[in-house]
Amino acid sequence: MAPQKPIVARTFAPVHFEDLDPHRFEDLVRELIYDFRDWRSIEATGRSGGDDGFDIRAREKASIAVEGAEEDDATLSHPMDGNLWMIQGKREKEIGPAQVKKILADVDPTDPPYGYILAASAVFSKASYDVFREVLRTKGVMEFYLWGKPELEDMLHLPKNDRILFTFFGISLTSRRRSRATEVRSSVVVKNKLFKALGSAGEEFRTTILLRDINDTEYPYSQNVPDFDKNPRWGEYDAFRHHPRAFFVHKRKFFAYVDREKKEWDFTKHADNLFKQVWSDEDRAKNSRAIQEVQQVWDFLPRSQQAYLRVDAAVKYEDVVVVDAEGDSWFRFPHIYVEYSRDGGPFARHFGELEVGHARIDPEDEGWTRIEYFPKTFSTKKSKWKPLKQQLEMNPPTLKAFSDYSPEGETLYAFDDTYGYLKERDLIRVAGLPEPDERFVQITWKGRLPFGAYLAHHSDAWKVRRHLKTQFGRDVQDDEEITVIELKRVYKHQYEAD
Repeated sequence: MAPQKPIVARTFAPVHFEDLDPHRFEDLVRELIYDFRDWRSIEATGRSGGDDGFDIRAREKASIAVEGAEEDDATLSHPMDGNLWMIQGKREKEIGPAQVKKILADVDPTDPPYGYILAASAVFSKASYDVFREVLRTKGVMEFYLWGKPELEDMLHLPKNDRILFTFFGISLTSRRRSRATEVRSSVVVKNKLFKALGSAGEEFRTTILLRDINDTEYPYSQNVPDFDKNPRWGEYDAFRHHPRAFFVHKRKFFAYVDREKKEWDFTKHADNLFKQVWSDEDRAKNSRAIQEVQQVWDFLPRSQQAYLRVDAAVKYEDVVVVDAEGDSWFRFPHIYVEYSRDGGPFARHFGELEVGHARIDPEDEGWTRIEYFPKTFSTKKSKWKPLKQQLEMNPPTLKAFSDYSPEGETLYAFDDTYGYLKERDLIRVAGLPEPDERFVQITWKGRLPFGAYLAHHSDAWKVRRHLKTQFGRDVQDDEEITVIELKRVYKHQYEAD
């Protein structure tokens, strides 16, 4: 059975055949046919200039009669005989059916070669293939192949032809594969180190890390980096989850406002709720003051509208250069070295998500609109609080929940005017708590509305129903009017200090 055309691999990248002169392209084609057949000879006839229309002429090895064979069995062949092949190379960008027919005019139908190959840097159409086959069949050629640019590229990308690809184009896929294998091995080693330092794949964790620029030489002295505030060279983050290609970190956490009914939201960058161990005492105090300033607005939202905008980011495993699981004497947690870019730092991607209780909202979802809710500047003056003279009476289940620091102890409900004397921002002591465990609460929001309307804004509606049933000993119907009092805990030393 005659050998078939070489099986080709998929193309990896364009090969620029136009960079070769015509004779060099002929040399390339000659190199590619060396293992196409078991040749007796290959002649570069195109180089001589008298090629009778052919660039390459080649003969296959002939079968030779063995000693003792009957003369009737076969005609004895000369060792240099064998099937004749004609190979034509054309370094052309386009070759249409008419030009194919013109090229094949050089094939003599009275003495045709056994095989014919036309190799060109063009992309042949179906019509060109059809003309090629029809003409050569008519002229009596037994085997013929039309190799266009895609076929030549695929042959060059075969491992066995890597030497040819490098010789003519300076590209070595074998070297690239070795380099890629080294990259993959390095990535796997880094990933496994990160699993040990941060937490295993498939589980949630929270591990403080320090991301450091591999090119930085000033750590830990940020004052030596003039633009550190704008372009930090290291930063503290909380790693929390793995991905097949990266790990994720909590980057920032801002106070936010959400109205799920109107699909409106806003946030403020005035304060970050993620405290950093790398902060100086001054930075830590500054951020604490900023949080208190924002809370003078945010705390007095209905709890269903109190939200956080959490900004997370991804660090690709392939971008991690070194994993120092122990850290140093200043910051004894894992230090992970990556190369910082000027605009994005060490991160491949950022994600923003609104947290409202246990609910998560993507602010980029259709229908959501950011409005201007928070002020551009916040008051730096501390509120002067003076407790009411009377005490707040809670029923036993609510008082127990409050004493146990359960969230259910931070909301009061009434069907009548029991809490009519309370208004928002009032400070009052909770009755029934032993000294010196004096606990005060401040009224952050008060409203009267149908119970179903109140539930509609809560992600944990079933918990609210359960709490009311515990308080009142019965199920509350959605159409019942109810007074809701939301509280926050305030300790005596806080308002006395003010």
